[in-house]
Amino acid sequence: MHYLRLTIGFATVILLLSACNTDDHSFADDSSQALTNDSMSLKTATPQNTSALDNFVAARRLAWDAAVMVQHPPHSVETWQAARVKWRQAINRLEAIPERSPVAAEAKEKRAVYQSNYAAISDRLTTETTAAERFKAAQTLAWQAAVTVQKPPHSLKVWQRASRKWRAAIGLLQSIPPTTAIALQSQAKLTDYRSNYSAINQRLITENQALLTFRQFSETAARLKSIPDNFYQLNLTPQQVGVSYEDYTRLVEALQQSFNQFATQPDARNHPVYPVLLAAIDDHQTVVKLWKAYLDFKAANTQWLYDDIFDQLVPVSLTDAAILEQKYGLKTYAGGTKVSLRFSAWAIWQKNSQHLQQLQQKLLSLN
Repeated sequence: MHYLRLTIGFATVILLLSACNTDDHSFADDSSQALTNDSMSLKTATPQNTSALDNFVAARRLAWDAAVMVQHPPHSVETWQAARVKWRQAINRLEAIPERSPVAAEAKEKRAVYQSNYAAISDRLTTETTAAERFKAAQTLAWQAAVTVQKPPHSLKVWQRASRKWRAAIGLLQSIPPTTAIALQSQAKLTDYRSNYSAINQRLITENQALLTFRQFSETAARLKSIPDNFYQLNLTPQQVGVSYEDYTRLVEALQQSFNQFATQPDARNHPVYPVLLAAIDDHQTVVKLWKAYLDFKAANTQWLYDDIFDQLVPVSLTDAAILEQKYGLKTYAGGTKVSLRFSAWAIWQKNSQHLQQLQQKLLSLN
């Protein structure tokens, strides 16, 4: 719609108002007199003509008020609603003027203009109302997203649900036209929402990496745990552990690499899988250390080490023996100075598998 422009000159005041003639400024003084002296040049004033003229004057005054009200937008929904009411009232006044009235022709002309302005105001009101509704809906989604991830840890599905809510909230704010009254607030919120959305998406990367790493550790643990149960099916000789030293060290290196990659993710140290996987790495490193100690001991004593084939006893310090016995329940030999490589490895793998299974139950219990 057109808006009021006020220009003040040295001697003349010109009021240019949408849907109103330049003589509308005379409403403040004597509207009826101004209208009586206009192009219609009314000669007589019958009661019917007076009523029509009153409606005409009232309509133009309402139009003036409506136009002034929406100068210098943006405005609130309430302001646009009030202006829309005034345009409707002005139209109603003009429609009440009889067709045979001296002001009927001009009333018809004004009515067409007012109806156009009324339609424009209605469109703007719809835009403002829609913008306000979208802003409110975005705030609701943002609140839901924030509440969803309170008090972590949470499952991957919970983080994904929060991400979708942040994305939807951002979409609503982006759809708000920049000319609306709520635009400035929506832009401020948009900055915050994008930051939160980015943080949630980064957390999703951490969650996915955590689950992938956990799955790799679990599959390895299940494979190693099954070795003692399948001892005879695997046709193992007494001196075999169930996997070669070379294969096992490569397996441990792969686990270490995956864990290191996961550890670089933001907030990885606060994830529930982190301490369990870290402990699993320590378990595997303990087996590697014992195995290497046995191989070194065997290489240094090949001339007389002929009765150690079955138990594969590994020399350890009394301190290490006490730690192994307390942590894994390992049996010691030779006065607490040796442990069995095979049975130690199997016991450590069994403990490792139990810890990972407990972690899996914890992850499944997350909402």
